[in-house]
Amino acid sequence: RLRREVLRDVRGRVLELGLGTGRNIPLYPEGVDFLTGIDPDETMLEEAQERARKAGFPVRLLPVPAEELPFEDASFDAVTGTLVFCTIPDVARALGEVRRVLGPGGELRLLEHVRMDREPFATVQETVTPVWKHLAGGCHLDRDTLSAVREAGFEVEHVQRRLDGLLLGIFAHKPR
Repeated sequence: RLRREVLRDVRGRVLELGLGTGRNIPLYPEGVDFLTGIDPDETMLEEAQERARKAGFPVRLLPVPAEELPFEDASFDAVTGTLVFCTIPDVARALGEVRRVLGPGGELRLLEHVRMDREPFATVQETVTPVWKHLAGGCHLDRDTLSAVREAGFEVEHVQRRLDGLLLGIFAHKPR
């Protein structure tokens, strides 16, 4: 349900970061002209092939990291990601690349688990993260993705807080 909410009304040429096994592909609405999904894990992208074939729009899958997007400037109308920024090694660089490939006014839609504002939860997240990231494919439990989005120069339009702020739906855009 949360993924569907974040992807609702996305239109045009869309780039999904960390596509993984393609779980989001069936959730994209009508109005998506073309979806490019990236993930550095080629095995995951192989699993996404079947979902890509069943999509009602063209889908291209590429094994590249978010920090090195091989696309021209202003190539996309929207960039999406769900539960991906916790594992991206260089968040600032990835968001810089996202900003570069988005057209003016382009949308950034994210669903992310983040460092909670409330104690003692935030301290527990910080304490557990060094071990957790080694067990869970680089996942950082204590990232402040919302601040990173703002620092990258995006204008945040709306934030949906779920599970007491553990999950955030972030709706932002690149300034015109």
